[in-house]
Amino acid sequence: MALYLVRHGECVPKEINPDCPLSDRGLVEVKRMAELAAMKNIELIKILHSGKKRAEQTAIIFRAILKPLFGLDQSINLNPNDDIFYILGLIEQVDNIMIVGHLPFLEKLASYLVTGNEEEPIVQVPTSGIVCLDKDVEKGNWEIKWVLMP
Repeated sequence: MALYLVRHGECVPKEINPDCPLSDRGLVEVKRMAELAAMKNIELIKILHSGKKRAEQTAIIFRAILKPLFGLDQSINLNPNDDIFYILGLIEQVDNIMIVGHLPFLEKLASYLVTGNEEEPIVQVPTSGIVCLDKDVEKGNWEIKWVLMP
């Protein structure tokens, strides 16, 4: 049972564009990271994103390269400061999903799944970074399987 956490790519500052779309560098890095993830033969069921422009663009690039079975969807409760507990039920029900989101949400989610404490930092996720967590169904615990950084 795998869970892939992806931080959106580098974006244009809100002072330049309030929608904060991906920058040119962000577009290139996200594509490269999606291609690296494809080399790991990831079989995704679905990609979820927060709906913010930079996360949606990142998710679209990953969808084009990884071709998840059920595409991608915007999901509520994936914004930077949202409570991680709203997404836990979905994570437990669906195998092999990717969440494209933001900090501090992604790092808190990873921390909680692995340690049981969202405030105990265990991984730093830079823009375009990917963290793969895997759950040992018999033991019921999550662990970081691998990390890809740009």
